[in-house]
Parts: sequence; structure tokens; C-alpha cells
Amino acid sequence: VGKFKEFLAEKENNKPYRFVLLWYDDPDDPDEPEKTADKLMEEGKKLGCTGFKVDVDGAYSDITENGTRFIYDKEGKSFRVDEETLVYVRAPVTRRKSWSDLLTQLERENIFCVNSRLCMETTSDKYRTSLILAEHQLNQPKSILIHHQDKALDAFDRFGSKFPLILKTLTGSLGVGVVKIESEESLNATVQLMHKLDNDMGVLMQEYIPATYDVRVQVVAGKIHGAIKRPIVKRDFRSNVSLGSEPVAHTLTKLEEEQVLQAAKAVDGLWVGVDFIPAKDRNKDLPFFIEINATPGTKGYTKATGMNICKDVIKTFMDRAYWLRQKPFESIYGLQN
Repeated sequence: VGKFKEFLAEKENNKPYRFVLLWYDDPDDPDEPEKTADKLMEEGKKLGCTGFKVDVDGAYSDITENGTRFIYDKEGKSFRVDEETLVYVRAPVTRRKSWSDLLTQLERENIFCVNSRLCMETTSDKYRTSLILAEHQLNQPKSILIHHQDKALDAFDRFGSKFPLILKTLTGSLGVGVVKIESEESLNATVQLMHKLDNDMGVLMQEYIPATYDVRVQVVAGKIHGAIKRPIVKRDFRSNVSLGSEPVAHTLTKLEEEQVLQAAKAVDGLWVGVDFIPAKDRNKDLPFFIEINATPGTKGYTKATGMNICKDVIKTFMDRAYWLRQKPFESIYGLQN
């Protein structure tokens, strides 16, 4: 906590900016996303920034005849966007291609997004996240993709682990789509039921790591803002605040700090929540990374830490050195896609 305050205090040449707050009115999200959106708008105004709050459902962007780009909400209200505009992505844009394409449209105009489409898509897919973390040699529970609804037992044989184990849908948040499996019978039946509910659902099989709590770390612009300890919910195996876990402020070891920052950077995260299960010897052994969230909630975190993360995020990006834009990808033919 103190380190992040010192980091902010050291910044010079901080300048207010214009920003778009892209959010989504999700009635099923207990984190109350509009409260976070309103808090960001409030803190931005206090710091001299000009913001535009827009629900991604119905939002679009277009260029006027004189070449100026605007973003519009579904009522037709508009806000000019350019290279001096920051877009805070606080919406689950990967739910719809049109929402993700709005980010691409903005990024191709060199408009800075927190987070980028690449980060949003990477972290929304648990298996893709695990592959990237593995490439960066970061510790995780052993995982395997179940490639067919009728081949769960075959995947288990290749998995080479024991029960209990964890099944996760590739997409999903708030602890929904995570199931603890105790036997072959329940494994087969649960995978088939998941596919019955959604035939296009991807399912990940993961090693079960016994724990009494996990840790959520908020990382902003490559710096640790703070961490919370989330106890396992009573009569459950999950620790999500949305399911009733009551978090408390948590102090990381030096090793955990180093590993968390590597994980955040591996997915190009500029404001992310990094979740891990701590090792038994936290000073010597590596933590087990379980997920990275590109739109981390603030409700439980703020209550546990007493920190004003919305203010600190707005203030951090007043330093243009952290406006790290996603570059276009180069094709196999050397062309810019």
C-alpha cells in the first residue's frame, strides 16, 4: 500500500486527460459495476479530468465529415475521442464480437485502452491464460482441456492426477462455472450436463489445490496497488466475494510480488486482478496462479483495504508514460493487419 502511494508521489508532469468509461449494466454482477463507474467519474472530475460514461450495450463510434472521431451512447450523446483520450474498459466486451470490435476500432485510431482487446480476450479464456502463463514459466495448477463431451474420462487418464479435481468453463466469472469433482461418475455426468446447457462450452480440467484462502492482487500500470485475502466460503470450496467470502487486507511476500507482476505483464494487463493460491512456504515456494481478471471488482477490495483505487487509477494514468498502446499485429507476409 505504502509503495503505491510513494510511486504516485514521485510522478511529475502529470496532466489531466479526457476519458471514456465503457461499462455494462449487468444485473447479475453483485459488485455493482455502475458504482465503480460512477466513482471513477467522480474521482476523475476531482482531478481535473473530463469523462464520458457510456454503456457498451448500444455504444458505437464514427467519424464526422471533418475527420473527427466520436463515441456515442444508445441515446445519441457523443464524446470526441483522439490520441489524447483514454478509454477505461469496465465492460465484459468479449461477450459480443461487436463490443470487442469497438475496441479494435478505437485501437486502430491509436486510442489508448485500459485494457486492450488482446488483454480482454486472453484473460476471458482460462485455458489461453494458462498457456501464456506457462510460456512465462509461472506456476499453476496442472490443467488439461477436455476436447469432447464424451471424452472426459479419456482426458482424466491423460491428466495423470487424482480426485478431487476442478472443472471450469473456459469463460465465466464470479465463481460461476467452477465445480469440484470427486469421482469418475460425477466427472462424466457433469461434463455432459455442461455441454447440454451450452453445446459450444469449453471445459478445463484442473488439479485441486487444497487451501483455506486465495489472494486477489490489484495491479495498476505494472505496480502492485494492494492485495486482499479471500477466505474459502463456508460449506463451499470457492472464495469469491460474490459468493459470500469476506476479504481482509493482505501483505504479500517479496516472491509473491515479483510473481504477480510477471503474471500481469504476461497478459499485457494495465489494470488487472491477479488471483493465486499461496504456497505453504510463501517466502520460498512459488504461488499457484488460478486466474487473471481484466475488469477486477472494487467493492470487496475497497472495503477490505480502505484504499481509494478509483482515485489512484485515474491519477496513475495522468502520467502519459503509462499510455502503452496496443500495436497492430504484423501478418506472416510482413504487412500490418
